[in-house]
Amino acid sequence: MRTQGKYFLVNFGCQMNVLDAERMEGILIGKGFTAAEKLEDADIVLINSCSVREKPERKALSLLGRLCKQKIERPALILGFCGCVAEQYGGKLLERFPGLNFVLGTNRVAHLGEVLEQAEQGPKVVKTGWAGETELDCLFAVSRDRPVRKVSAFVTIMEGCDNFCAYCVVPYVRGPERSRKPSEVVAEIRALASRGVKEVVLLGQNVNSYGIKRGLGVEFADLLGMAAKVKGIERIRFTTSHPKDLSDKLISVMADQEKICEQIHLPLQAGSDRVLKLMGRGYTAKQYLGLVHKLRAAMPEIGISTDLIAGFPGETDEDFQRTLDMVQEIQFDEAFTFRYSARPQTRAGQYPEQVPEEVRLERLWRLEKLVADITEKKNQAQVGKVEEILLEEVSKTDPEKLTGRSREGRLVHIARKGAEGCLGELVLVRIERGLKHSLLGELLERVDNIGWQREEQCLSR
Repeated sequence: MRTQGKYFLVNFGCQMNVLDAERMEGILIGKGFTAAEKLEDADIVLINSCSVREKPERKALSLLGRLCKQKIERPALILGFCGCVAEQYGGKLLERFPGLNFVLGTNRVAHLGEVLEQAEQGPKVVKTGWAGETELDCLFAVSRDRPVRKVSAFVTIMEGCDNFCAYCVVPYVRGPERSRKPSEVVAEIRALASRGVKEVVLLGQNVNSYGIKRGLGVEFADLLGMAAKVKGIERIRFTTSHPKDLSDKLISVMADQEKICEQIHLPLQAGSDRVLKLMGRGYTAKQYLGLVHKLRAAMPEIGISTDLIAGFPGETDEDFQRTLDMVQEIQFDEAFTFRYSARPQTRAGQYPEQVPEEVRLERLWRLEKLVADITEKKNQAQVGKVEEILLEEVSKTDPEKLTGRSREGRLVHIARKGAEGCLGELVLVRIERGLKHSLLGELLERVDNIGWQREEQCLSR
């Protein structure tokens, strides 16, 4: 295998994919490769795909098609297709795209080095299928060697899902639910803390069911408590939290543990009980509302985000109106909205009452408008408040600003001038403006004593 060269990695999809991409980069850098600034300069191109939604899958395959055409003029270029779509189609991708050198599934990221070596020798390679729980503990050790570029880092605590919601492809492309040992998770968090990471985001398709199937004797609320004891880690977030498994114990731990941010992503998907049942979600709209009330009673300032699907098969105008009513009543801080798209192997794709595309798009537009109006009003309501912000990076859209997040998960920008020394630090920021998707603030001072700061922050509200 060559030990010099440049790679270019294109990533599509969710936070899980972001973490997988970081692990792949860590492997390549460990083999002596460096990142290419432009795709055209790369010796190896990896596409990390996502099949949860139709659009990112289509974009990934379209890019692969274009690269295969370019390879006619650059036959030495190595093309690798990774992630959920790779897991879904496997060897069929090699038949469809002759220029492709290898296919690497979601649970085979740790094998990238050996797969790349085989591909460079000539044969085309397919490496898919999921790891068992014991192998999972070993595979994720790779992630601790990845390059850490930010003050906030993802940590996978589990893989796969057993829920089989009618619309979701995740169980088919990421496999059954498997939890890592708590000792492995905590060891990774310690390693990240030693490298300057101050915030960790614990990842799983359903973090609320962590450890139960494997019989670890540690549930998710316990794991959060263990993570909170790691020196150097000042903030903890997590995603995704399934409503049917959200426990009172978890809410209590979130409220009691200072390091755990007052933020939760709690996918609603629909406001109609009939549609929720068709989806196989395992809860009713009333039960979901009950969870929201519990969360806000325990943490009045909590930021609650959600996922919403418009135009699910069989959804009537009345069903959709109930979703709008739920959004209006709950007043989410943020919502990720999608029009329903049929995914391979899922039950909903076979449901007879498919909603016409034009109706799905019209409902999505109405839903997006309502969500945007609520988010903007909630952002404007933050004006004048003093927030604790972890400054993570220079703004991607304005190099004169630094960007970070509040404890509740709101994106906050401050002027870069006079604040360069604060990058990677917790700071106090007074919110000056509330925009559609973010906040603008003024830097007050750095935070040296978090307990003191949180007390002062509460008094300022």
